[in-house]
Amino acid sequence: MTPPEDMRGSDGPSLVEKELEVRRRQRDAAARRRLADHLVPGLPVDADALETRVKVPRVGSLLDTLVAGLTETKEPFFDTVLDNWPRICPDFPGRPGRFQDNRLFLYVRTSAQVFSLRARLPKVKKLVAALPGAPKRFTVHLEVHAGR
Repeated sequence: MTPPEDMRGSDGPSLVEKELEVRRRQRDAAARRRLADHLVPGLPVDADALETRVKVPRVGSLLDTLVAGLTETKEPFFDTVLDNWPRICPDFPGRPGRFQDNRLFLYVRTSAQVFSLRARLPKVKKLVAALPGAPKRFTVHLEVHAGR
């Protein structure tokens, strides 16, 4: 890619090329400093650049993920609730969290919301019960989950 004529110097590289060269030198100097910080006197220097090394996941965490994926039960009704939630309850501050033992848990951020939204649960249950695939008997509960 050639820079425009007005950015080129008359006798050398353009301003863009100079800036790229400065950044490359700064990046290389930072990599050399990081390498020097990790050197142990008397041991050979590893040839791999620090940036190319990646952490390898432990076998235990891989197995935990695999088992969790196999044991997770799929709930088609809950998927329907998630897909239709913005349409059926757009102004409700809670969101569907999980469906377990015929109980739909709606996650809210604070306990004050739990207190203020309890009166709206019958209306929410009526709207959710109208969805296709809804069980005949289920309950709706509020639960505080501030992390999401």
